[in-house]
Amino acid sequence: MSFREKIHWAAFIGIAGAFGWYFLSYPWGLVNSRAGIGAVAGMLVPVTIIIIAIMSAVAAFLAIRFPREASLKEDERERDIHRRGTHAAYYPLVLGVYGLLVAVFWGWSGALLLNLVLAVVVSAELVRVGAQLWLYRRG
Repeated sequence: MSFREKIHWAAFIGIAGAFGWYFLSYPWGLVNSRAGIGAVAGMLVPVTIIIIAIMSAVAAFLAIRFPREASLKEDERERDIHRRGTHAAYYPLVLGVYGLLVAVFWGWSGALLLNLVLAVVVSAELVRVGAQLWLYRRG
């Protein structure tokens, strides 16, 4: 498993875990109130800290443990994997944005829209990283 693949695994697990906690712990009873917007803001702070901590710790550990791999330049295969993963994430992102437009026209607002925006972005990011991991494994 290459250095970049290990970093992608850390990103996938960190994002899935942090936002999994967020969406499971969000006080959905407050979603249509001003307090719901405050809850979004308040809960994004620990989510951000968790993701940064996981990524920093894993990157530092791997860079110390495998210094030669950490300093290697990205090769053509890895650039292609990055490009194809980004391409795969484009579709859920675009479909999610169109879904958000429909939600706005239906009158949804406030914290519900903020959570939908987060869900769209997180879904697209998980598709991107997941596709890259799949492509690393596929060879």
